Amino acid sequence: MHLRYILIIISFFFSFAIKANELETHPIFAGGYQEAVFSVSDIEAQVKFYTEVAGWEILSEGNVSQRLIEAYSLPKNTNAREVVMGNSGTKRGFIRLIEFVDVDQVQIRSSAQSWDTGGIFDVNFRVLSMQEKFKEMQKYDWQSASDPVEFSFGPFVVKEWLPRGPDGIVFAMIERVQPPLEGWPNLREMSRLFNATQVVADIEEAKDFYIDKLGFKIYLEHKGASSKEGPNVLGLPHNLTTKIDREVYILHPTGVNEGSVEILSFDGAVGRDFSALAVPPNLGILMLRFPVYDIDDIHQLSIDKNIEVIFPPMKVGLDPYGEIDLMAVKGPGGVWLEFYENND
Repeated sequence: MHLRYILIIISFFFSFAIKANELETHPIFAGGYQEAVFSVSDIEAQVKFYTEVAGWEILSEGNVSQRLIEAYSLPKNTNAREVVMGNSGTKRGFIRLIEFVDVDQVQIRSSAQSWDTGGIFDVNFRVLSMQEKFKEMQKYDWQSASDPVEFSFGPFVVKEWLPRGPDGIVFAMIERVQPPLEGWPNLREMSRLFNATQVVADIEEAKDFYIDKLGFKIYLEHKGASSKEGPNVLGLPHNLTTKIDREVYILHPTGVNEGSVEILSFDGAVGRDFSALAVPPNLGILMLRFPVYDIDDIHQLSIDKNIEVIFPPMKVGLDPYGEIDLMAVKGPGGVWLEFYENND
């Protein structure tokens, strides 16, 4: 073969290899989720709770953009107020509280058991003293199927409590027992959000969505039942804890536990499915918002991977981030995920 053609072929494959490598190393996601969005019935009461009990501060407040109202397929005259709360000194793991005015609403996961599927089950906080927060939050009428429980989870020993509060919102409150917690200098009352759990009916489908389609990495996985009968944070009957297997994966764009998503399935415990209710303006944990480097990339990825796009990229003002490009997709169990790119 003529040397010129050999060089052309070599050049072609070399360029292809570089582009392929760029595709593998160029990230789409700029980390885990930045914030969780809650639909609440009394925004003033919620702001008071996060200020006094969580020790958080208001980062921004105002009215929800009419562009978002329309993207959520709500009537154009719908009004909604929002307040963004954050753990002081942190740059992510926020909660955006939204109160929709004069619209029909139901709780997304009304009276749900931990094995009921659909929507987002809980969001995770760290606490320094579980007993202190347990007593304090009971005064605000947060209740649970069990008191705090200490147990082993993968390589960790933790104390955990899953209280349910107003609008059916569930927290996973976690105190690390062993190994000692490091790297959380701003943990005083309640930490930033760092994980969110979905209970899914089909764990393989959920893994396909997050791992195969979105490219998330596994931070932790755990399979099996409890080693002994007795109290458990999930509210399972004490005599069934060793008989009902659970499968858990904590997933994140780069494989860390920072704005991660936890998918959980039960083998032998079947409940209701709330997937159809996990839409605005219903009350509860509405969605997670992930920052991305290129909104067009994630939009095209969604199309290529047959991910349902709720609304395509659009420009919208979203404090405290300013003007952004925002889109939404639907994931396992009807969960809404929103992706945004900063225009700064």
